[in-house]
Amino acid sequence: MAEMQIDPDLAKRLFFEGATVVILNMPEGTEFGIDYNTWHVGPRFRGVKMIPPGIHFFHYSSVNRCNTKETGPRTGFFLSLQLRDLRILHWNSSNEEVDLTPASEEEIEIMRSNLQEMDKFLGPYPYETLKKWISLTNFISEPVMKKLQPESGQICAFSEVLPVLAGKHTKDRAEQNLPRYDTECKSYAEGLARLPKMKLKAGTEIRFTEMPKQMYPDGATPEEITRHSMDLSYALETVINKQYSSQPKDVLAELQFAFICFLIGNVYDAFEHWKKLLNVLCRSEDAIGKHQVLYTNLISVLYHQLSEIPADFFVDIVSQDNFLTSTLQVFFSYTCSTTIDRTLRKKAEKFKAHLTKKFKWDFEAEPDDCAPVVVELPEGVLLD
Repeated sequence: MAEMQIDPDLAKRLFFEGATVVILNMPEGTEFGIDYNTWHVGPRFRGVKMIPPGIHFFHYSSVNRCNTKETGPRTGFFLSLQLRDLRILHWNSSNEEVDLTPASEEEIEIMRSNLQEMDKFLGPYPYETLKKWISLTNFISEPVMKKLQPESGQICAFSEVLPVLAGKHTKDRAEQNLPRYDTECKSYAEGLARLPKMKLKAGTEIRFTEMPKQMYPDGATPEEITRHSMDLSYALETVINKQYSSQPKDVLAELQFAFICFLIGNVYDAFEHWKKLLNVLCRSEDAIGKHQVLYTNLISVLYHQLSEIPADFFVDIVSQDNFLTSTLQVFFSYTCSTTIDRTLRKKAEKFKAHLTKKFKWDFEAEPDDCAPVVVELPEGVLLD
């Protein structure tokens, strides 16, 4: 880790008040980072000191010892740290990952008594990026972090998967009416059909809130189904009541958690979840009027998130449609209503002007939502 210039008095205070995370036996050359910063560790690296209290994301990629330019997929984990906190972690060379098993009280006390001797092996937290990190994570609390992170604690860029059914041996394939591995494929479709069905390894998936598959209440009339398919407030309230009934603003924490897992953890599924959650938030007209403080905060969250991504990132390669402009276009059409609180309305107007100036996005064209919506009715529901 590179040396960081810091005021001596501040450094002394941070040394005694900041948290310390010790990571023992991490191989030299490993790509390691905390929050918004990444380095290649040297031979003296033993961890990070002077870490401000709060939620932090540690991440790493193992390096090929024969070719240090080749790195493995990124893996990360969240920690909630307190003032003067001390965590001791160990590198598992067999699995090439950080072992998150908590250290014993005895090991912690021994390490704490030797912290000053350990100081020269610890890199200081890079405070120049702290403000940006807080702006991207300020709604993530420890309870939400624990609720969302995988049971294993490890967040991997590539999901760990296992076959649904055994298929290693010829006998297994015969029992499933599958041809032998050495049988020639007659078509691409047949080749795909031969691939084993996979499932996520238990305990490794991020526990995001499942988005409702049905966007309307049971027993809804055709008219109500159409309305709920355009205004997704029912779906949003379902998410809030199921996961965040006591703290509706925690839905923003999940939005931030997904964004960090994608932006820094390189988890593409997290980006897909971020899009789904944002789509429901922005297309919920009734909810915008009901949860105006939440939506005022949503604008702040998006302002900081969109500062980290190129303007053309959201453009679909095939259709050339920009997911974000079409989604926000609907959101802005709702927030301009006179029934909306003036503070939220003004903030939305400023945010819209900011995006128009910075990204040259056009929000004035008629939104796609104004076009007729084709709604699939449940079986047995008939139009009058």
